[in-house]
Amino acid sequence: MDARFVNPFISALSSVLPQMGFKNVVREKIFSKDQFLDSQGVLINVQLTNNVTGNVAFTMTEASAKQLSSIIMMGMPVQQLDDMAQSALCEMVNIVASNAASALNKEGFGVSVVPPALTQNTAKLKICDANFIGITMVIDELPVEIGIGVN
Repeated sequence: MDARFVNPFISALSSVLPQMGFKNVVREKIFSKDQFLDSQGVLINVQLTNNVTGNVAFTMTEASAKQLSSIIMMGMPVQQLDDMAQSALCEMVNIVASNAASALNKEGFGVSVVPPALTQNTAKLKICDANFIGITMVIDELPVEIGIGVN
């Protein structure tokens, strides 16, 4: 997979998340994985469509998801991942993915995003038909794994 597809997502994370109230956004590692992303308990997937197809998925523990959604909702306590907390997480992922898609479109790749879908389980998600790029990000001390794959 081409780094030209990954860099816009890293840039979007670094520019969008501080605007949502996050203080520290750090890229820890980048790795390659074969087709499937293991959910850590909460998985938010965005399908890529148009000329470029594939998926971008964010996975985290339930505890991390609660803390992230609390920050997005301006510190409101989150005891469970109810509809409002899930909506906040999906909106965060949607803004990041849309920002990255816009950058990819400027580079000549036709990319559209489908609204995110959140699932709570420990299943695997097929990201693409071949290897995908994984990124471990630490957002305000909370680890989030992101899988980016195109077909």
